[in-house]
Amino acid sequence: MPSQALWMRVVLGAALAGGWLSAPPAADAQRSGASPKGVPPKAAASAPPASAAPLQALAESLANRPALQGARIGIRVEDAETGDALADVGGDKRFLPASNMKLLTTAAALDVLGSDFRVRTSVYVAALDATGVVAGDLTLVGRGDPTISSRFNADQKDARLTPLENLADQVAAAGVKEIAGDIVGDESYFRAPPLGDGWGWDDLQWHYGAEVSALSVADNHVTLTVTPTRAGEPPQATFAPATSYVTLRNGAMTAASKDADTFGIHRGLADNEIELYGRLPANGGRELGVAIHDPARFAAHLFREMLLRRGIVVRGGARRADANFRQRQPLDAEKLREIAFIESPPLSAWVRTTNKISSNLFAELLLRHLGKARGPADKDADAAGCEVVADFMKRVGAPVAELKIRDGSGLSRLDNVTPTALTALLRYMRKHPAWEIFYDSLPIAGRDGTLRSRMKGTRAADNLRAKTGTLDDVSALAGYVAAANGRVLVFSFVANHLNAARTAGVAAGDDLGKALAEYAAGASVGGGRAPERK
Repeated sequence: MPSQALWMRVVLGAALAGGWLSAPPAADAQRSGASPKGVPPKAAASAPPASAAPLQALAESLANRPALQGARIGIRVEDAETGDALADVGGDKRFLPASNMKLLTTAAALDVLGSDFRVRTSVYVAALDATGVVAGDLTLVGRGDPTISSRFNADQKDARLTPLENLADQVAAAGVKEIAGDIVGDESYFRAPPLGDGWGWDDLQWHYGAEVSALSVADNHVTLTVTPTRAGEPPQATFAPATSYVTLRNGAMTAASKDADTFGIHRGLADNEIELYGRLPANGGRELGVAIHDPARFAAHLFREMLLRRGIVVRGGARRADANFRQRQPLDAEKLREIAFIESPPLSAWVRTTNKISSNLFAELLLRHLGKARGPADKDADAAGCEVVADFMKRVGAPVAELKIRDGSGLSRLDNVTPTALTALLRYMRKHPAWEIFYDSLPIAGRDGTLRSRMKGTRAADNLRAKTGTLDDVSALAGYVAAANGRVLVFSFVANHLNAARTAGVAAGDDLGKALAEYAAGASVGGGRAPERK
């Protein structure tokens, strides 16, 4: 293990060198204080707290890297047990957090809703006669389950639609032979707009900008696979799930491998036609997640296709019923017959997907559940959820006046969070009853989730657990790491206005994590916070 003097020389030279000390292999992670799988690290009772001065030098050297010139950098490091501030650069300044916002949303959901919170998705009919005919509509009612046919719940694409297929099987088993009316996708459980406040238009055609609905199926997007053919011919394009809800207009062309790649796609904001354009080199295949418009109608359309495949006659089409529609035509479930249902996995599983995989849809549905359960009744569920998260952060002890919470996922360009608020939350959750669930939901450096390819072969691998955050010019990382001296540290790194230097921002966050895992200072920590660089 490097000596303290060597460690300090590396810290002070990092701003000039732009690099970092090579760490021991990941096999040493257990010796450096990393916990066994599934067991959150606890600070050793006899381990002294780290000295603040070297970590402050580390933070300042990272913030002053030439590759980050012009960017705004925030860094905060604290002892997880004592709360002592060990390093601070802009810790009280406001930053776009990107997906670090999911830390707030998932922690609040575990606190307010509980880890075993579940919802039920139901299929209702008014009546089913002896011949198997439904005289009116068949209504598929969503209550905010993000997991229905999600790609995160299946190892194979073909298995994605299994939960929805299960509902269709139940309808057939109930004896339904014919439906005289429509298949209605009911999303009225939440009164909320389909898009988050402050979402960018250029995000909305992609899977991470998918519309949010109480009836969400298959992550509200299709997976488009584009395969080059022969030069001068259109590429082959298919999408899953296969459905007539989405149409393709293929104006692209296969080009030679050496030609420039000008391939692109476009989906209008209010339609489901995917246009392919440009030239796709013969060695340049694509697999793209493309959001669909009107998720509840998408779910109803998919369900109608499934019923038809089971030989059930459907006389009507597929349509949506939202909260505004239900104000005019209420749905009284007590007067209807439930002929099929599925239960969601527990909220603990939702939290894991939200943080490990960084699913925006999961985070936004958690936010809407918070708003419906605890928020002001006169507000839309998303805005009410933001208030619930803010109230939770007040209980955490974070500086709420410095926060601006406009969505649950961090896709919004209006969110503001301080590094100090993030470290306060991370320390708070270590004493929360849902601590192990929260901790286990975070990506593990070098192993899984959004950190699976980062910090491999270092002491941070299989040790550091943190939430990533990424937008076009934002890189963030916040979480926990066991230092080489046995202490557990909480940290927040966030870089804004990176422009073309986003990879440099990612590298700086990784270097902070690696250095904290290496840290072995033995001096005591004084009270109070480390000085902030102006």
